[in-house]
Amino acid sequence: MLMAEYQHHLIDARNATRQVTYRCPACHEVVCLHRGHQVAPYFAHRPQTACWSGGEGETAEHVTGKRQLALFFRPWGPTSFERVLPTIQQRADVWGARTPRPVALEFQCSPLAVDQVAARTAGYRQLGIPVIWLLGRRYARQRLNWRLIERYARWLPRWGLCLLFWDVADQCLRVKHHLQQDALGQYLGWVSRVPTLRAFLAGQPRTFHPRPLNLARVRHNWSLALLRGAAPLRPIQEQLYGLHHHLIQFPTVLASNQATPPIFGRGVLLWRILVGAWLFAAGPRVTPAQLQRWGWQALQLVGGQATAVQFSARPAVALALHALLTDLERTGYLRRATGGWVVQQQPQWVTDS
Repeated sequence: MLMAEYQHHLIDARNATRQVTYRCPACHEVVCLHRGHQVAPYFAHRPQTACWSGGEGETAEHVTGKRQLALFFRPWGPTSFERVLPTIQQRADVWGARTPRPVALEFQCSPLAVDQVAARTAGYRQLGIPVIWLLGRRYARQRLNWRLIERYARWLPRWGLCLLFWDVADQCLRVKHHLQQDALGQYLGWVSRVPTLRAFLAGQPRTFHPRPLNLARVRHNWSLALLRGAAPLRPIQEQLYGLHHHLIQFPTVLASNQATPPIFGRGVLLWRILVGAWLFAAGPRVTPAQLQRWGWQALQLVGGQATAVQFSARPAVALALHALLTDLERTGYLRRATGGWVVQQQPQWVTDS
């Protein structure tokens, strides 16, 4: 930690001396001042001391990064370190006294379980305080994956769904933004270097233009995967077998190259095939309630994710359903009617794959 108590005042570790007794602002136990050549000055609890605020074993990256973040976000208002919030038993790495609401900045350099991220985020939400998670070097080295997105991704104006990284060496914010998946489940997005808070607030709007799908290649790859007993495709194929269909024979009308938020697991194409197969098997009338149920069932079968710490999958599923229904209405397979939709004709499943 960077701040400790001395005679009811907070002292920055950079200004502390060894001959004084300092205490933790959270638990009020005695803490030790550490001053070395590799790590900037910081305080730490004595061994075996239990403190609800954590903050032990800080790395040089974490100590230095907190000071850099305080400077970066200072245009929002005065910043301070390690604001203790006793009502939720948390301590913010950096506190920004922004108007009209303050903001908590969490600089995460070490692994943290999703339930811990969720609990800390919920704590700030309980106080009506927005929290910004910024990730350190070990996270920046990872390939984009659901574990990162689930814990730390959030929607921001002009950045879309994004992840924020703080580069201590470069003293710069890096944003992985407009995170999406293509129809086959591959993660997509851009990375931008953001040198100032003003540039961060300005954002960088982007439009993704997906490439057309090569359906013959998709069918071929899925055929090989099924022959090899690919576990991810097995539950999908079992559902289609029950309807007397085969996955690689899916109707072309169910295909789409749309990009989606990254919650559809192995991709929205598989999701559309499942929902479409159930829809046409259940006709001639289909209700919104049925479609909602099929949408969530298909999401589970394609390895999708219903929840994340800072965003919900619900809008993405609703948009995907809307896109599917729009395509089927436009091509004459469905007609909107009172209370839902009417099946006008059955799509043809390919027979020569």
